[in-house]
Amino acid sequence: MQNIKNLVAIGRISAVICTAALAGCSSTDSSSDDQRSQGRVKDDKSITEAVEKKLKSDPMYKFDSVHVNTFGGVVQLSGFVDDQPQARHAEEIARGVPGVAQVVNGMVMKPAPTGQPSGERLAPLAPTTSPIPNAGTQNY
Repeated sequence: MQNIKNLVAIGRISAVICTAALAGCSSTDSSSDDQRSQGRVKDDKSITEAVEKKLKSDPMYKFDSVHVNTFGGVVQLSGFVDDQPQARHAEEIARGVPGVAQVVNGMVMKPAPTGQPSGERLAPLAPTTSPIPNAGTQNY
């Protein structure tokens, strides 16, 4: 009878240890599939917020129709602008934010109200020299 009690106690202890060990194997952040560290995600969020703030506070344009995304220090600008100088100005603002490694221009001109072709892709700024390799602007 004593042996059965000992076996039951050992079985319960083993079950507790196995449960604790398996609980430690679960991922702490299963929602993030982009493989960035938490610090990089935080930096990218700060860069996005800084670029958005500068674009929205610009006295000339306000850039209400431009959206900002950042991944690994690469800032993607998308949305609508009135003309190419406005797009260039938005790029210059984004480049001036600390931590920005590259700016990708995905902005297009606002559709013309007269039925003319719209959605024309804008040419990127001329490449600039940067201490970071491949830090020029790219259009996709």
